[in-house]
Amino acid sequence: MAIKTTELIRTSQSWDGAMLPDFPQGQPELRVIRLDFPVGAKTGWHHHTVVNYGIVQQGDLTIVCQDGSEKTFHEGEPLVEVIGTIHRGENRGRKPVVLNMFYFSSPGQEITIQHPELESAASEPSESPKPMPRPVSKAELRVQKLLLVVGRQALPRRQIIADLGLRQDSRKSFLENYLWPAHDQGYIEFAYPNSPHKPGQAYKLTAKGLEVYQQLKIMK
Repeated sequence: MAIKTTELIRTSQSWDGAMLPDFPQGQPELRVIRLDFPVGAKTGWHHHTVVNYGIVQQGDLTIVCQDGSEKTFHEGEPLVEVIGTIHRGENRGRKPVVLNMFYFSSPGQEITIQHPELESAASEPSESPKPMPRPVSKAELRVQKLLLVVGRQALPRRQIIADLGLRQDSRKSFLENYLWPAHDQGYIEFAYPNSPHKPGQAYKLTAKGLEVYQQLKIMK
């Protein structure tokens, strides 16, 4: 008996039409996560930092973004998640939802950033509606990733590049897309500021950078 092969989806875009980001360089890590949604269940507000997709194995799952856009995925349908956009999943159907998701990242990379502050803000009474948080840009995600890698340490450039999952020959991309944006925002500084060209120069977070780092750790 012949095996039937069906391609469910082939795309370079998430479900909202945005282009997916490039894969990180270096050794990949694949994670497969099963999510079970009881009837009426909702995830917290969150955003993803890496490419991920899945299949709705059972039920109907609705993805809702902060800007009010939403889409419902039915049993058997593929789901290519949004990257960097704050959203949540909801089971509005009449039976539990089973969802299998596949995540592609660098080893140990944070794949999901939670936003619990949005949950508390939504539950508190307010005289006027608060503005919706804007989506997190790819540039901001790169800076956040750098802060999480450096943390409370002082690390040399080669170590940071390796921990980010980049190639060692991608120095120009590292400087332009990670280090200088973080430096310009006051998040990172030389560990030896009086010797900027010192062999083995390292980088560490400023007080401002440490504050943002701590917030990111809480939202993990």
